[in-house]
Amino acid sequence: MIKNLLQEGFALKEKGHYKHAIEVYYKALELDNTSSELLLEIADVYFRMGNEERALNYIEQILDKEPVHVPSLKLLEKIFLSKGALEEAEQTAKNIYCITRDASDLAEIFKLLNQQGKFDEIFEYNIEESSNDSVYLEKARAYYFRKEFDKAEALLNDKNFLDNQQALLLLGKIYFAQNKKDKCVSLLNNLRIDETNPELLNFVGLIETYRENYNKAVSFFKEAIKLNRSSDDYYFNIANVYFKQGDFYLAKKFYNLALSLAPDNKNYHFALANLYYSEKHYKKALEELKGNFFEARLLKAVILYDTGYLTLAQKELNKLEEERPDNTIIKEYKTRIEADLQIT
Repeated sequence: MIKNLLQEGFALKEKGHYKHAIEVYYKALELDNTSSELLLEIADVYFRMGNEERALNYIEQILDKEPVHVPSLKLLEKIFLSKGALEEAEQTAKNIYCITRDASDLAEIFKLLNQQGKFDEIFEYNIEESSNDSVYLEKARAYYFRKEFDKAEALLNDKNFLDNQQALLLLGKIYFAQNKKDKCVSLLNNLRIDETNPELLNFVGLIETYRENYNKAVSFFKEAIKLNRSSDDYYFNIANVYFKQGDFYLAKKFYNLALSLAPDNKNYHFALANLYYSEKHYKKALEELKGNFFEARLLKAVILYDTGYLTLAQKELNKLEEERPDNTIIKEYKTRIEADLQIT
């Protein structure tokens, strides 16, 4: 009898008839309130209905009796992830791996560590005995986040991910970071365009930008933004395309949207400063030069020159020249200043 009720409830759940499924499961509960399988099904339905507290209540009942009940722990991890509680999800994933010692569960730990920026911890694990592609993929991703691009590329190539779309996308991002744009273009032929993957759409947009197919690039970035409106780099990338097209209005709009999500990003401020400089809004440009990095100081020197502060510009250029003696822009503006000062 209880088996039939479980099957009926499961069928209703899979069709999305959650309230009816709960009613069936409660009938089964009257016959047996100790079945971990039944309690887990009820917890899963409540989770799908968005009632996480009720789901947790039933999970706790299971874990009180069976602390190593892996399906319940995996549902618990899902609940933590839905709440954005990454540390709790990480600890639960570690508990699961301690029980299963399964490579796919180790990959889940690595994924969560990558999401939290805990890259170093990944390299504390011995994964030589693991044959799971996902483990190596997450390790390569950690190398990528640490900007150890050569190591990430070597690991991906060593494991020979022939048709793994996630690995190919990561490899493409590595090539892009290494400025190997032609390799990105070649790799694009092996990527299947998944219109539900914003990360992939953003990458294709970057490559189309490199190929100067600006309208195509804008379309891909827009689709990526529709799928994920919280990624500041998508707004930044589409702003760059509008800037290249000379549409300063839209470029400014999307640079500001990127900054609204990442207000401390010095590259975004610099890009907006460069846009204001192109419009000859020098005061606004200077206000956006937040960082003390080389490119910002160089643009500041150029603005000083354009606004007639030749001596101040010359002093700044002299300092910059000590860092980059072969920089052509520095040489060009120093030559201009020397000529201007001789005339005056």
